[in-house]
Amino acid sequence: MKNGNHTHKMVAQNLKVNRNSNFHTYPNSGTVRSQAIAMIQDLQSILNSVPEGIDVPPWVVMKISQCKESIDAVNTYVSYYGSKGK
Repeated sequence: MKNGNHTHKMVAQNLKVNRNSNFHTYPNSGTVRSQAIAMIQDLQSILNSVPEGIDVPPWVVMKISQCKESIDAVNTYVSYYGSKGK
């Protein structure tokens, strides 16, 4: 339990530091990185499975387009704030 209290204190301190920002941040870059790696692996599998020029169902195109928009938004945020040292 002592270790858990230490973690909660660290999160609370991090939130206090970032209170003035528009978004709360949490110390979870490990999750971001592991999810990004999993997405890269899934995308590689898709690229290997879907040859150029074949027809795919509209819902597949829609899901890929939605993911692209989401990744673009995250990339813009991370690129901007990463260059600011946040």
